[in-house]
Amino acid sequence: MPSSNSKSISNYRGRYTIINLLTISSMMLSTATAFRQGATSVINSGSIISRRSAAASSAAFVSLQNRHQQQQGASKHKYTSFAPRSISFRHSQTTSKLFSTLTKEETTTIKDTQYDQTNISKGLANTSYEPSTFENEIYQWWETSGCFLPDSKQSPSISKGNNKQPYVLPMPPPNVTGRLHMGHAIFVALQDVLARFHRMRGRPVLWTPGTDHAGIATQLQVEKQLMAEGKKRATPEEIEAAAGNSEQLSKLVSREDFLKRTWEYKEEQGGAITFQLRSLGASADWTRERFTMDADLSVGVSEAFCRLHDKGLVYRGTYMVNWSPGLMTAVSDLEVEYTNEDGTLYYFKYMVEDEDNVGKAKEDGEHLAVATTRPETIFGDTAVCVNPNDERYTHLIGKRVLVPMSEVDGGKARSIPIISDEYVDMEFGTGALKITPGHDPNDYDIGKKHSLDIINIMNKDATMNDKCGKNYVGLDRFDARSKLWSDMKDVGLVIKEEDHVQRVPRSQRGGEIIEPLVSKQWFVKTEGMGAKALEAVKGGDITIVPSRFEKVWYSWLTDIRDWYVLFVVGLSCLLLFFILSYQQH
Repeated sequence: MPSSNSKSISNYRGRYTIINLLTISSMMLSTATAFRQGATSVINSGSIISRRSAAASSAAFVSLQNRHQQQQGASKHKYTSFAPRSISFRHSQTTSKLFSTLTKEETTTIKDTQYDQTNISKGLANTSYEPSTFENEIYQWWETSGCFLPDSKQSPSISKGNNKQPYVLPMPPPNVTGRLHMGHAIFVALQDVLARFHRMRGRPVLWTPGTDHAGIATQLQVEKQLMAEGKKRATPEEIEAAAGNSEQLSKLVSREDFLKRTWEYKEEQGGAITFQLRSLGASADWTRERFTMDADLSVGVSEAFCRLHDKGLVYRGTYMVNWSPGLMTAVSDLEVEYTNEDGTLYYFKYMVEDEDNVGKAKEDGEHLAVATTRPETIFGDTAVCVNPNDERYTHLIGKRVLVPMSEVDGGKARSIPIISDEYVDMEFGTGALKITPGHDPNDYDIGKKHSLDIINIMNKDATMNDKCGKNYVGLDRFDARSKLWSDMKDVGLVIKEEDHVQRVPRSQRGGEIIEPLVSKQWFVKTEGMGAKALEAVKGGDITIVPSRFEKVWYSWLTDIRDWYVLFVVGLSCLLLFFILSYQQH
């Protein structure tokens, strides 16, 4: 009758599989613990995840196998050593218990295995497990020995003859100037498991590494450096205006000099994250490492862009974008974070125009009360909208009102129409909504629906432009808000102010408040792609696990807008990583 001990190890192959799964979980927990205890110091030491000696792991299992063989009296069964080729991460308690069952003699035998002898012959002098030395040493051996190359064990012809199809996966390129975080650790763990699993199945595996230029993130860091030096990136107009002032000119950095500084920053800071990925044991083919601004990738991106344009999938148009005044660039919806912040709801009068005296208010003082959180955008208003079912305002629909503080020479103000749309919430504010198509995404949609004019009242740096009148031109948007409200008080257009908690869009990168504005940009059509992606899940071609995240998938792809072209460039680079890697293999 088999002993309890033999029962516990009788299915050692199955247990070995379970242990490998447990070590993955253990690795995740170890990573989380390391980050809680001080991620930077742990990561930089290269020991964020502890790895056992592969020799010790292999020999331990061989000893357990031999003991089981003796207990069963099954000498006819021959067990062979199967030294694990994958990285054996920090073992769980289950693994520790297995090792604790070894006798002293068996533990001594481990130190003199054929595996260790092979290591020594290959230049690995230290076969004991010391993370600070062993991990770097064995990883360098793996890499220099070509263990991560797809053809390290068999040529493409042999692979094809054995019906072993290549397994290729591109690494989502981390920012070249970035540092490791939990997201990187997770994707490396998952991709590394897949790569090593398929290698163990005998398939040629190519895991292509690379880094992303991270234009916005890198630009932000260079901007901070310049700010610390008392300098700033300047436009050609600003440099030309300062031509006669050497002190002011010395504080301005041209586009060419800024680009030079950015490349210098990349050279100084780049490479650290790939070292950290190696510290995790990533079995990627580093001989094929790519950078998204490599010359051949840049050519490939241009080619992909032109092909998409020829097919009508990429176009240039005027559209509402999330403008970052600090970075002077448009950012994607994913890079905008909304925060609830204390603000003010401003109530003011839109004076009804006298039909017999264009540009002047009616003498009886009839007005339409409107509430807004952004008074400075009044200059961009092109309509006031009410709900057609709101009996308070039905008599005003079709009439015109005067834009506050918009008087020009002669004292006549710009007038805009009162329109109706069921989009307006009758319960919010006064139930009357000022429409600013040039600076609000919802107003932009209403403006397109009612064919309203679009007025851009701000420069790219969020200062007011000449559409706002001479008293406000050049003012920062928030300074303009204060001055305009004060001026409106002086002429009796202010009704009241109320404290109001509002959702404020902020740039994920720079932290400044995003300014929605209409700009001419390149976009990619998403309608067709979105529909195909939705159908793939609905039809069962793609299964999302766990299924509750299907709701998130449908939310992302339902009623989506065309993408800012920044995504096209990024996706093209990622796609080219895969295409070029596959073609090379």
